[in-house]
Amino acid sequence: MTEAPAPSSRSTGGDPATPGGPLVQAGPGARLLAAVVLTALLGAFGGGAAAWAIYQHYGPVERIYNQQINGASGSQGQTVGQLAQAHAASVVTIATQPVTPGDLVGGSASLVDGVVVSSDGLILTSAEAVVGASQLRVGLSNGQGHDATLAKVDASHGLALLSLSGVSGLSSIALATTAPAAGDEAIALSRPATGGLSVGVGTISAVGLTVVTGGASVQGAISIDATAEPDADGAPVLDSAGSLIGIVVTVTQTPSPPGLTALSLSAASALVASVSGGTSPPQGSFGVEATYLDPAIAAAADLTPGALIVAVDAGGPAATAGLQVGDIVTSVNGIAIDATQPLDPTSLGLIAGDTAEVTVVRSTGTQTIAVMVGSAS
Repeated sequence: MTEAPAPSSRSTGGDPATPGGPLVQAGPGARLLAAVVLTALLGAFGGGAAAWAIYQHYGPVERIYNQQINGASGSQGQTVGQLAQAHAASVVTIATQPVTPGDLVGGSASLVDGVVVSSDGLILTSAEAVVGASQLRVGLSNGQGHDATLAKVDASHGLALLSLSGVSGLSSIALATTAPAAGDEAIALSRPATGGLSVGVGTISAVGLTVVTGGASVQGAISIDATAEPDADGAPVLDSAGSLIGIVVTVTQTPSPPGLTALSLSAASALVASVSGGTSPPQGSFGVEATYLDPAIAAAADLTPGALIVAVDAGGPAATAGLQVGDIVTSVNGIAIDATQPLDPTSLGLIAGDTAEVTVVRSTGTQTIAVMVGSAS
């Protein structure tokens, strides 16, 4: 996310994120606001002495944009700075290979982001950022470092869960109970390799996208009109109430969606429950890739809004049932497929073995096809 211009003076105390603190104006037409807080986080990777030297040199500098938002506090709302401070401890840095001081100085360290989703040490991040890593070490905002293990991957949604052993009482961010929609505000929190906390604010421009990350297609992605930091992969995206709605991901397809892309959390609750010991049903798959065809595009193309199937897995549930590329799925078991409800078995409450009644529009007309949900790989 593009950093806002620095204020003219350095803050060495107080709380500049409260109303009346320093206001940083973004550039003309820019929709992205930014804040950076320099802390001793690098102690987890470069050693406590190096981190303390950085802290002494720069001090606790903060640049906070005091934009008023409608937050969990109700009608009074809260500023972006207040929300960022409230959740800063939940944003972690993950080293995917050994890091040297030279890496940090050069800005080439393999550091990505993650977010604490349970107080006993579950870290949610993007699969593309951590799968295949030579090591996994998590740095917390308090300067503590912990080795992590890859607990589970949700390949369909591009998510990965890391587990820290022997920790408790971590500050976590709750998953949103309402799916994000176009026009909603989105707030991304990340920790750049240079240190500190970067806060980006934008508006959700599209939901339900299918994107390619690291050579794999993932479903239900979100597009946000903001510019991501180069190393923000795995960073959490919050709604204006401070609940988790997405995970930043690096898109490798060409052309890529404009702005910042975030992974959908439609299956995150089941993923967390499956690792934390809760009851979690097996995740299902239709064996298709689909992209959402919104009403405006559908009208221009003289088509029906819904999930446009762009690929069908050979031998998968959809292929066996007769679904085809070019079909438009408008509903599943009577639930409309739209911008807030992707063509995804988990978010539709379906598990492997369930039979779904899928309403399909194709050139020959509308029909309902029974599809048995398969197991997600």
